[in-house]
Amino acid sequence: MKIYLTRHSKTLWNQEKRLQGRLDSPLTQEGIENAQALKKYLHDSHLKFDYIYTSPILRAYHTASLLFDENKLIQDERLMEMNFGDFEGRKIADIHLTDHEIYDNLWNHPEAFTRIQNGESYDDVIARVNSFLNDLTKLPSQSQVLIVTHGMYFIIMLAVMLRLERKDFIQINQKVVEGCSLTCVEYDGQYYHVLSYNQHDYLPHVMNASFAK
Repeated sequence: MKIYLTRHSKTLWNQEKRLQGRLDSPLTQEGIENAQALKKYLHDSHLKFDYIYTSPILRAYHTASLLFDENKLIQDERLMEMNFGDFEGRKIADIHLTDHEIYDNLWNHPEAFTRIQNGESYDDVIARVNSFLNDLTKLPSQSQVLIVTHGMYFIIMLAVMLRLERKDFIQINQKVVEGCSLTCVEYDGQYYHVLSYNQHDYLPHVMNASFAK
């Protein structure tokens, strides 16, 4: 089975450097153009998918609907972004001023992170990832799957696939995976193997952003 992962395209709050989580903001014009570029790349590469899953949060669903006919999309709540609780909607620079330690732990010391008030823990998201992947592995072994999700969820899903310890999640999270990039993972029935990571050479607009630490 080949599993292709992509992150929703660029949004207004990405541009404003605000934390989104379960809250939402619309795709920017650049985001729409990137989704259109990914659609062309998939077409030109003759990539076909047996199953297309998307987070139901609008920025992800809108991205998915720009790529494929809506009747082909399977919405799954387990693919929603980590809930960042009281930090959602706030500018990252402001969070650093008032809550630097917990935000720093979120990205740089995941083994020490608990949860943001009214938000999720890593264990909460890992449980969602494991539940989703368990169902995915029941699909026919030759399936090609595409998943449209979110930045932090992408990190956690890939870390679970690679069986990383919590402290080692930082191997993945030092850069934001590009919106509308492609990461391809092959599942051989027992292990996951990363075949390509964060491919985005076809995108007209690249953020190349690191998470504000």
